[in-house]
Amino acid sequence: MRLSFSGPSAGWAVAVVLVGSLAASGCGGGTGTVSGKVLHKGAPLKGGVVTFVHTGGGTSGTSSIAEDGSYKIVGVSPGKVKICVETETLNPARKARTPAYSPPPGMQGPVGLNQPGQSDSADQAKRYTKINSAYATPETTTLAYEVKSGNQTYDIPAD
Repeated sequence: MRLSFSGPSAGWAVAVVLVGSLAASGCGGGTGTVSGKVLHKGAPLKGGVVTFVHTGGGTSGTSSIAEDGSYKIVGVSPGKVKICVETETLNPARKARTPAYSPPPGMQGPVGLNQPGQSDSADQAKRYTKINSAYATPETTTLAYEVKSGNQTYDIPAD
């Protein structure tokens, strides 16, 4: 059986087929949402900050690390990212000094970290774990990932 299209409906039929093909193939870009756990020596980190710094100039993202080690970064541009993990903002010995961490340009720091009334010093101190300071900056971190559009899970090995 052969189908034949002519007239105004032919253009619509071709458009529907093309749009359907693009949607099915995943084209169209979008952003990625990455969630998972940050692990140190196989155990979840109990606090800190994780930042995905886009290496191609796309949108980066930051998240607090929850007490169970989980994080979730929303709206990251697809592509390669360097992963920064920082825990020194929770270090009770460094509270008097300004942390070396700052979010990527144009981004705000994660809500709840070092905010008055959000978490007391004793709580932050018990969540502190010293990790390799090289993970704290994009220039020195060895952690990397390739973000794709859509939801994905990635556990970060900050050993």
